[in-house]
Amino acid sequence: MENRRIIPVFECGKDGEKNSEGIASYRIPALLKTKKGTLIAGADRRREHSSDWGKIDMVVRRSHDNGETWENPITLLDLRENLQGEDPGLRSPFNIDMVLLQDPSTERIFALYDMWVEGRGTFGMLEAENPYDRYTHIEGRAYLNIYKEGVEQPYTVREGGVVFSPEGERTSFKVVMQSDEPLYTDLGDLYEGERLRGNIFHRLRSDNPFTITSKSFIWLSHSDDEGQTWSCPRDITDQIYEPWMAFLGMGPGVGIALKQGEHEGRLVAPIYTTNDTKELKSQAARIIFSDDHGQTWQCGASVNDDRVLSTGEVIQSATFTDELAQTTEAVPVELNDGRIKLFTRNLNGHIQVATSVDGGQSWTRFDEYPDQVDVYCQLSAVQTVQDNKEYVLVANANGPARTNGVIRVAEVLPEGELHWLGYSLIQEGEYAYNALQQVGPTEFGVLYEHTEKPYNYYHLLYQKIEWSDILENLVK
Repeated sequence: MENRRIIPVFECGKDGEKNSEGIASYRIPALLKTKKGTLIAGADRRREHSSDWGKIDMVVRRSHDNGETWENPITLLDLRENLQGEDPGLRSPFNIDMVLLQDPSTERIFALYDMWVEGRGTFGMLEAENPYDRYTHIEGRAYLNIYKEGVEQPYTVREGGVVFSPEGERTSFKVVMQSDEPLYTDLGDLYEGERLRGNIFHRLRSDNPFTITSKSFIWLSHSDDEGQTWSCPRDITDQIYEPWMAFLGMGPGVGIALKQGEHEGRLVAPIYTTNDTKELKSQAARIIFSDDHGQTWQCGASVNDDRVLSTGEVIQSATFTDELAQTTEAVPVELNDGRIKLFTRNLNGHIQVATSVDGGQSWTRFDEYPDQVDVYCQLSAVQTVQDNKEYVLVANANGPARTNGVIRVAEVLPEGELHWLGYSLIQEGEYAYNALQQVGPTEFGVLYEHTEKPYNYYHLLYQKIEWSDILENLVK
């Protein structure tokens, strides 16, 4: 363990100030080893502060030597800041919580992430007097709703970005919904004729007549050149949401492509939802999946659907309110027999795992491991075969609170049972969100949040760890 190199990938500012690039904080690591061998690290670039709102951009860095060196950051998109807002820490629409995955046959790389209107994200949704609906459905099509002050019914953005009135009449307004501009900064720009009036991703002000709901959206970008360039994002929310879902949020971290059985090739990404716009007591983990190489997406059942609690109560994700039954950010792994194991963040202080035998469409069992510590923080996991045995590795904070990152080792037994062998230390001190990938036959890379004085919360560090090193330092 003493010989491991710790490599800074995304460095934040110090002593509460921004770094030389004007960045206060980096958070939410994502990590992907591509089929061609490129290692792609993703992050939230948080310009003003470390909070879950403000000027947050999606960025990646690439490595061609398994993380020893990294190319300069690449920005996926940069939404237009509302310069008329008084508080620079609040006045921008933003993206947050990236998941990276690759289609093994087309080799297309996907980045999925949350999108929020200008404001305080989840907290803004909870505070909104009327969070409104996301879409209006007309003849099988979902059209984005935009709202005008004093008008209760939504206007809709239809083909070509043309805005229609609540009565279904064409107006003189048009919205930029597809951009060719670098970094896609003009997305959401609102024109009245030739005059730029504002941006629908900004809050209502006297010169900005329309805005979207305060609920979250899921956007997707793709890359066909190993992460060098990225497509204009597209909104896939209408494909995966139900109207009762107040919040949808990505994993975040890592998705997978299934390798076994009838669902071979299916793309799987973790997501979680809530059923209430005023409380966060109904977070429920699930996955979204694509069977057509990322063109369309579907939402599977939650691990909290038909789940039987210890009290005997059977809950459903659309209606439950039991705070301790929440399952939030999650990570999927596929076992050799095709089962999916979904490891979920929770409020019970230990690892919880749901199992699916139908590619993530439903969940047949829910297991708890009271002797495996898991603080309330995102975790990551991978499946691996070493010395002809199957294992699952889970990286998480061992506590107290978000400190002392470890890799936990579980041997996979017949019927998918997990036999926990122990854990090996990754990082002492502060340790929060992380992303884990197998980067070689016996090598694993982990990108994780850490800080120590004088750095701000957080910067993202990378370690490459050998299987033999994990076993030699295993604490049982």
